[in-house]
Amino acid sequence: MTLHQTACNGKECFLLKGKPLTLRNNEGRNRIDDLVIINLPIQEVFAYVTDHANDKYWKPFVTESKQISAGPIGVGTLFEVVIVTLKRRIADQVEVLEYEPYHWYVYRSNSQLFAFTGQLSFSTVVSGTHIQGHVNFHAQGLWKLFTPFLAIFFRSQSKQTFARLKQIMEISEQKTA
Repeated sequence: MTLHQTACNGKECFLLKGKPLTLRNNEGRNRIDDLVIINLPIQEVFAYVTDHANDKYWKPFVTESKQISAGPIGVGTLFEVVIVTLKRRIADQVEVLEYEPYHWYVYRSNSQLFAFTGQLSFSTVVSGTHIQGHVNFHAQGLWKLFTPFLAIFFRSQSKQTFARLKQIMEISEQKTA
């Protein structure tokens, strides 16, 4: 069985044995939502989370991360993030699309495998900072066929990622107190 990528009616699709293979619209399944409350002030949490140079400390698979554009973090800031998956090292750029300090942060990656847009909203609660996260990912190429499985995997990683962020930030704060 061989799949061939081609264009069908102006859209990307796949051919299986010469016939178009219909992929269901998985738009709703490509969204991952999660939240966390971190027992620290919003200014500290926002600064740490929106600096992708910190990704290597709290995001799974990220082995390197650094800012590659000059200046303070804001709209247009670029970061290079390196992940290791399936024993492959993949470097990608993350771009800040929207930046409203202590309230809202939107960023995207145009990865050749998994393009995504992340949205984070921040609010102050009695115990610290509430973060609500939404990620929309778009598998590319043949990976589109595995979108339902990827969504399950990414959702489980999201929970672990936010739990690790909370742990790292709160433990770090206890050490400096």
